Amino acid sequence: MSKAPEPIPQGAARLRDRWHHSSGGLLWHLRAWRRRARWAALDAALRRWLADWRPRADKLLLIGPSAGWTLPRESLARFTAIGVLEPDPLARRLLMRHLDRPLSFGTLDALAPGGFAHLATYRPDHALLFCNVLGQLAPAEEGDAWCAALRQALRDREWASWHDIASSARPIDRPDRQHFGAGTSFDAVMGAYWQGGRLEVTDHGSFALAGNEAFECVSWPLLPRQQHVLQWVAHTPGARA
Repeated sequence: MSKAPEPIPQGAARLRDRWHHSSGGLLWHLRAWRRRARWAALDAALRRWLADWRPRADKLLLIGPSAGWTLPRESLARFTAIGVLEPDPLARRLLMRHLDRPLSFGTLDALAPGGFAHLATYRPDHALLFCNVLGQLAPAEEGDAWCAALRQALRDREWASWHDIASSARPIDRPDRQHFGAGTSFDAVMGAYWQGGRLEVTDHGSFALAGNEAFECVSWPLLPRQQHVLQWVAHTPGARA
């Protein structure tokens, strides 16, 4: 007997398998496996961020975790159940091995157009964790509006995210985790990581996800000529948008 499809909100898009995309596929998994030992600063930051993040929900929904290459297993042990929204079939298999615990794979395409509104009512007893995925989706030209729409849609949910906010071929001058107060500008954050001289940077359009709240950042040397800065944001219902 075939398993009935998971119920998702009416009108929502259903997640489809995707073997090749920017955060999945065999090439990405090989790259991550080879370079993960060089991501010590990101690994340490994620352990600290996840340890300090204490949502009231005891269940967690991972959104776009890929194979969990940057996801510390022990940081998730306190959650009684973990759901996953991940389109890459290979990543799902690798993630099960990495986390070494039962996982519930959902079928809502939360990142499709209009998906954030559907995510607002999906698995309401779960806290939401976006796993380095939003910086690949935010439109650079309309990033502020896109970020505001996400925050508005999920204003009543507990959620957190780490995501790319900027990348450059130039090596980062101060590769560590830094705290920034509410209202810190994008240019100020760039100046904290790349100090002086000429800088060509790609804006990933996701900087405004922090809204009017304080946030932290960490550098991520994805490749020698692909240096990223990632932002950590955690939202509690009732906080200022």
